[in-house]
Amino acid sequence: MLPSAAQREAPQAPAVPPVEPSTRFAARVGSGIFASLALLLVVLAVLPGSDTPALARLAIPVACALAALALRVNADRLEPSTLYFAATLGTLLVSANLLLSDHSAALSGELLYAWLALYAAYFFPIRHALFQLVLMSGAYLGVLIEADSVGAQDVVASWITLVAVIVPVAVGLRVVRAGVTQLVRSLAEAARSDPLTQLKNRLALDQEVYEQLEVARRGEGRLTVVVGDLDHFKWVNDQLGHRAGDRALVRVARILASHRRAGDTVARTGGEEFTLLLPNSSEHDAYLAAERLRTAVASEFASDPVPLTFSFGVATFPEHGGTADAVIESADQALYAAKALGRNRSIIFNREISAIFAPEGGGRGLDASHLPTLLTLTEALDIRDAGTANHSRTVGRYCALIAEQLGMPPDHVERVEMAGRLHDIGKIGVPNAVLQKPGPLGSREMAQVRTHPEIGAEVLAGKGLEDLRSWVVAHHERPDGKGYPERLTDAEIPVEAKIIAVADAYEAMTADRVYRTGIGSKAARVELLRCAGTQFDPRVIAAFMGVLDAIEQEPDTELAGLTS
Repeated sequence: MLPSAAQREAPQAPAVPPVEPSTRFAARVGSGIFASLALLLVVLAVLPGSDTPALARLAIPVACALAALALRVNADRLEPSTLYFAATLGTLLVSANLLLSDHSAALSGELLYAWLALYAAYFFPIRHALFQLVLMSGAYLGVLIEADSVGAQDVVASWITLVAVIVPVAVGLRVVRAGVTQLVRSLAEAARSDPLTQLKNRLALDQEVYEQLEVARRGEGRLTVVVGDLDHFKWVNDQLGHRAGDRALVRVARILASHRRAGDTVARTGGEEFTLLLPNSSEHDAYLAAERLRTAVASEFASDPVPLTFSFGVATFPEHGGTADAVIESADQALYAAKALGRNRSIIFNREISAIFAPEGGGRGLDASHLPTLLTLTEALDIRDAGTANHSRTVGRYCALIAEQLGMPPDHVERVEMAGRLHDIGKIGVPNAVLQKPGPLGSREMAQVRTHPEIGAEVLAGKGLEDLRSWVVAHHERPDGKGYPERLTDAEIPVEAKIIAVADAYEAMTADRVYRTGIGSKAARVELLRCAGTQFDPRVIAAFMGVLDAIEQEPDTELAGLTS
C-alpha cells in the first residue's frame, strides 16, 4: 500500500497546463505590438524629407504608446472584446499613418498590417480573426484609392500584394497554432493519465477531488472517496512476471471503469492502488458500489493462477473529514483496517477502526494489555447498534453464570465473561446503515452482518488474546453445522463459543430495541429449548435454565436486573 494522504507529496491545487492562450497573455503581446508600432512610427516621423506636419507625424505614435500602456496596465482584467477593439484601433492607426505619409513613399508602411494580422490569427477566434483581415484589406484599399499618386493599376497590384502576404501568413499561423494547441492538450492529458491503464492518475485525481469537494461544500452535498488496493498483488509479479502483472492491472482498470456510475471518477493512484470519487453519494451507497466492484474483480480473477481480490476503504465528506486531505486520509485508514481484517472486504471509516488499525501499528489488532480499550469500544458499539451500552455487559455476565453452572474454574469463568463482552466487537466493520436498519435485512446486508465474527477474530489477533479469539470467531456456529463462518459441527465448536451463543440469543430476544420490543423471559426460554440440539448445545441450555431459575428465585439480588 502507498503512504497515507498526509504523507503524500501532492500539490494543494494541481494546475493543468492551459491549451488556449490566456487573455492576459494576449493583452501583453498586444501591448508589445503597439509599443513596437509607436517606436517605428517615431523613427519614421523624424526622418528628413517628409512634408507632413510634425504634430500630425507624432500624434499616431503617441496614440500607439497610450494603447500599449493601457493594455499592459490592465492585462489582468481585460475582456476579449477589449482586445478585438484594440486590434481594430491598430488597423485604423496604421491606415491613418499611411494617409499622412508622403504619397511618393508608395505607402511604405503597409506591411505594418502584417503584425496585426498575425496577432489576430493567433489570439482571436476564427470569426473575429476573419473580421480583422477583412477590415485590414478594406482599410488598405481605401488608403490606396485616397492616394492620388497611385494609379488604378498600381492600386490593384498593391492591394493584391498585401492580401497575398497577410492572408496566407495568417492562415499558416492559425494552422500552426491549432497543431500546437492539440500537442499541448495531448501532453496535458498524458500528464494526467496513467499510461498503462489509461485511467486518470494521481495528478488528475488530486485536482478533481479538490474541485468536487468545493462543489459539494457550496451545495451542502456529499463527496465519497473509495480507496482500493489489490490484495497480495506482489504474488502475481513474483510468480507470473511483471508483464502478467501489467495485464492484470489493465483488466482491473477495465472492470472499475465499466462498473462506475456516470459522473464517478476512477484513477490509478499507485502501483496496485485505485481511487474512486463518487459525488453526491452517501457512505452506504459508496459501500455498496465498492462491494459490487470487489465482487466483480474476485469473479474475474477466480480461475487465474493467482486469484486477485480487492480491499476498499470508504470515507465521506463532510462526515469523515472537512478537507480533501482529511477525507482521503480517512479512506486510507479504512483501507488499512480492511487489510488487517483479512482483506477482500470493504470498510467504512470510523474512529474506532482508526484507533485500532493505525498503519504504524502493523494493522494486526491489539494485545492483552489493551483489553480496557477493547471493552470501551464494545460499549460504544452497543450504543451505536442498540442505543444502550448494556448488551455486551449483560451477555458477558450471562456467560460467566453459565460457565459457573458448568463447573468451570474461576479464572476460566473470568475469561468466558470477557469473551462474552467482546463477542460483537467485529461489528466495527459492519456499516451503520445495516446495523441500524429497522426492517428486515436483505441477503447482501445479512452477508455483511455475518462477517462480524471473523472481523472480531482479527481484532483479537494480538498476543494474549488467543483463547478469546477462538471463542468469538465461533459464537455463531451451530451444532447442526448450519452456522457461520466455517459451518462447524457440534464437536468442532468450543464450549465457550456455545455459551456465548446462548447468552447472546437470550439477551437479544428479551431486550427492548428502538425498532422492536423484547419477547420476554418466558417466551425466550421456550425458543431456546426448541432450538436445543440444532442451534444450541443442550448441555449449555440446561445450565442456562438453571441460571435463570436461580435469578427468578432471588428477585432482590443484582442478578434480577439481568432479566428485567
